[in-house]
Amino acid sequence: MEVLSTEGWLGFRRQFLAELVRAPRKARLPGLAPHCQFVAIDTQPVATSSLFLTLTPLLVGLTSGRVLGERPGRAQAAAAALVAAGAAAYFTGALRATPAGLAACGAALAANAGASLLGRDVNRDGTTSPLVTTTVSMSIGAVVLLAAGAGAEGWPALSAQAAAIIAWLAVINTAVAFTLWNFSLRHLTASESAVANNAMLPQIALLGWAFLGEAPGPWQWSGMLLVSAGVVIGQYRHRPGAHSAGDPRNA
Repeated sequence: MEVLSTEGWLGFRRQFLAELVRAPRKARLPGLAPHCQFVAIDTQPVATSSLFLTLTPLLVGLTSGRVLGERPGRAQAAAAALVAAGAAAYFTGALRATPAGLAACGAALAANAGASLLGRDVNRDGTTSPLVTTTVSMSIGAVVLLAAGAGAEGWPALSAQAAAIIAWLAVINTAVAFTLWNFSLRHLTASESAVANNAMLPQIALLGWAFLGEAPGPWQWSGMLLVSAGVVIGQYRHRPGAHSAGDPRNA
């Protein structure tokens, strides 16, 4: 049984290319956000960089009202504070910083918050498909990062294993994940999505325990519980009119 007929595929391709051509310029910017993270990770412990990035919901919450007209409610504000406190507890004793790393973290934090706001702005009206938004933003980001890496370090020689890992990261961790992320931004406010994004912290810790034998300590468990509570609370909606009129949930 064919999943998609030839005519259906051609129609999908024509629609995709048409949307790609008329994609708004602001859809090009979110793909640039991750690059500063690589500089930060390369110059200081990953724990320090991760803690900085968990402040994204606080920054988004402070700016989303003015930028998007979506003022976070008390639940979202409490959630952002819980996530930051949980991350601080989780990374207790593992924080060391360098001037270059802190500068890169600051840029990455601003880029992450900007990507959340722009992503929500692009996706909430539903005129551009998540696949097109992902294609535009990630393609531009990939070209910039590849050019910067090749210029700084030269073209790498990849083993078969390295090529397979890159393929997995490109398809699953980037193309599929960011398409789903852009789809979620049609229904979640910028503040809600920024809080939900921090669910990665307990997920990574539990996966590290399961696959690498890295058992969390008391501070890590406390941090994971606080972050998880923040993620759950951040999705609480007090009333249907709590979000902007342009939010599809209020239709």
